[in-house]
Amino acid sequence: MDNRVKKLFGRYQSEQANDQERKIVEDWFAGFEKAPAEELSQKEKTALFSTMDQEIDRLLLPKQPRNLFHHGWLYAAAVILVSFGIVLFRYYQTADQENATITYSTIAAPKGTKKQLTLPDGTFISLNSGSSIRIASNFGVKTREISLSGEAFFTVKHNAAKPFAIHSGKLLITDLGTEFDVKAYPEDRQIRVAVESGKVKVEKNNTNSKPEMFAEAITHNQQLVYNEQSNRHELSQVQTSNLIAWQQNKLCFDNASIDEIAHTLDRWYNVTVKLESNKACRHYTVSFNNEPLDHVLNVLSQLTGLSYQISNKVVLINLKNCKSMK
Repeated sequence: MDNRVKKLFGRYQSEQANDQERKIVEDWFAGFEKAPAEELSQKEKTALFSTMDQEIDRLLLPKQPRNLFHHGWLYAAAVILVSFGIVLFRYYQTADQENATITYSTIAAPKGTKKQLTLPDGTFISLNSGSSIRIASNFGVKTREISLSGEAFFTVKHNAAKPFAIHSGKLLITDLGTEFDVKAYPEDRQIRVAVESGKVKVEKNNTNSKPEMFAEAITHNQQLVYNEQSNRHELSQVQTSNLIAWQQNKLCFDNASIDEIAHTLDRWYNVTVKLESNKACRHYTVSFNNEPLDHVLNVLSQLTGLSYQISNKVVLINLKNCKSMK
């Protein structure tokens, strides 16, 4: 093998190569990255080897004339090194990513706001008020996993080799090619997964054993609700378009309790909502289209019989006269 080639690759592998030498080797590897060596034509291979030969001549032996014997020897040496070199190059790239210290980034939509973002893999996420996601620095290297607190709508860029997974509370939610909404506010003590299109798989994370399957495939207009207190889950049919209307600033309540309504208003308008009285009121179905807080409270007052006061971003709701559950 040409001693100059051995010397150059040896310096590169031992990380002793200078910037010019590294560029020669990495440019050469990049030519094979575009297409596997076995798919390159003879003409393409010759062009790659010839370019490297010229660069080595320019860098290492600028005054020595080239000869055909040398070029043929370089070609033969390069053929031998193709598989080893590319594998080594890719190995070090992957190893660097895997061995790097893993850090985490948190992206949040504070109360009273919403946020949209696109992950490096092309997955689109819309975050509802008072929600956040946590992403590891090695996202996409081997797996695509994030953690969610709150509510978010996902349009996942599907990749069967690297399924998109969401850790939320005690649940593990895995994309099977879909658009779906996950609602998991800690104060609600329940997690809801609703599918707009495609399918998702839902499992319960168990600390000392493998995940417990809740649903292998939730599909369009289906939702799974997991109650953390009772440790029970229920799969049902829903109108998903109503559940994800928050993305268009539509506030929709479907058979919601006063407690659920209060938590939602707290997050939506960035206020503190306090309920006075523990009276059990009816559940209500009502929607609002980007209405101000005082208008929403006025409608709820007429609908339910409750009374309210607003002072310094604190809302006091008195349930004394609300319509009781039958």
